[in-house]
Amino acid sequence: MTKRLRHLIVCFFFLAAGVQPSFGTTAPVDRIAAIVNGEIITASDLQSAAARARLGLLALTPDGTPSRTPPSEQQLLGQLIEQKLQLQLAQKRGITVEPEEIQKAVDDVKQKNGMPNDAALQKALEEEHSSLEQYKKGLQDQIMILKLVNREVKSGVLLSDQDIRAYYEEHPGLFRTPMEYHLHQIFIPVSKFDTSSTFDQTVRNVADQLKSGADFQALVQQYSEGPDRNANGDLGNLKAEQMLPEMRQAIEHLKPGEVSEPVKTATGAHIFRLDEIIPPQTRPIAEVKPEIQERLYQERSAELYEKWLNDLRASAQVEIKY
Repeated sequence: MTKRLRHLIVCFFFLAAGVQPSFGTTAPVDRIAAIVNGEIITASDLQSAAARARLGLLALTPDGTPSRTPPSEQQLLGQLIEQKLQLQLAQKRGITVEPEEIQKAVDDVKQKNGMPNDAALQKALEEEHSSLEQYKKGLQDQIMILKLVNREVKSGVLLSDQDIRAYYEEHPGLFRTPMEYHLHQIFIPVSKFDTSSTFDQTVRNVADQLKSGADFQALVQQYSEGPDRNANGDLGNLKAEQMLPEMRQAIEHLKPGEVSEPVKTATGAHIFRLDEIIPPQTRPIAEVKPEIQERLYQERSAELYEKWLNDLRASAQVEIKY
């Protein structure tokens, strides 16, 4: 989904009436900002949308991603015009919103913004000279638009197996597993020793034994601590991003079967053995099919939405007065 589509949909949550704070202009609040098919958008509508943007009270977009980038005044007016066009069409289509749907949207907003109850939301709204009822009206409009978009746009998104196969073959890098490293470790905790010199001497002794060919698992049982001790120090397969920088640096030049120099941390010393390097592999199409379907659905929904919205505006009578 494009950033433009996300911003258009998110900002529909910002409508409410009667907000007084300035948007950086001394124009009166009842000034006409635009006329859309005979319906007026006022300066107060624009200020209200700006207030919602400043509050950052955002609900989730259809793809589950919130956006907190405040739009400009010009962007807000364009979004309000497009919202007005969609609301007009939704009303023509007879689309309605139930009270339970509005309350669910309010609950989602509170959860995403860390607000425990309606009182917290109301307080935030009052600071912008708005109210919960005004905010709910904005949510009602947004839900109506989402229903319209689902009916008019998303229902037209059709994906075939050929589409999925083509996307899979055209984007091989998206579906490759990262390189993994199978590691064992000996962890010697510093807390077991009375002095740092005794700790250092023990670590050096273990490292020297390994260089002399001592059995790694035997030294695990003799010196190592931690939950992996019962698995003979087996850490399993790890991706590079799962490792601490010191750990990555210690193993990056090792070959399978080789042992690292001791890596000292605040809690103790780690000695790693690299057992295997698992190279990147392409995940089978059957495994990634749901992921591809979601990607394609979002991309095509965004494309169809942009075209549909442009057609809607091209057929409308819009006068910008602001």
